[in-house]
Amino acid sequence: MMRKRRYPRVLFRRPGRNGGMQQANGREGETLLLLVARGAKGITALDFTGGPAYRLSAYIKNLRDMDLDIETVREPHDCGWHGRYILHSWLDVESIDRGVENVSP
Repeated sequence: MMRKRRYPRVLFRRPGRNGGMQQANGREGETLLLLVARGAKGITALDFTGGPAYRLSAYIKNLRDMDLDIETVREPHDCGWHGRYILHSWLDVESIDRGVENVSP
């Protein structure tokens, strides 16, 4: 059996919006916390502990579906380009539950 990895469950609220609490689970929660922590520097797939987040663009798309404003900046390199993602939405993180377990394949 593979080692279990703990993913966060993040409850957050958007100030100035009539909506209530929103929840980002698993990799989306992990991505949201990193976006908040990095601020204007933004994040790339290489910023994640434990190795690159190969599906980062999918996690960003899911966060955008939650009506979060996330900018994509293209950064060129020798083999093409990669995306740097910057969160522009204001939000208040209400709670973080780091006890959500998933079994890695």
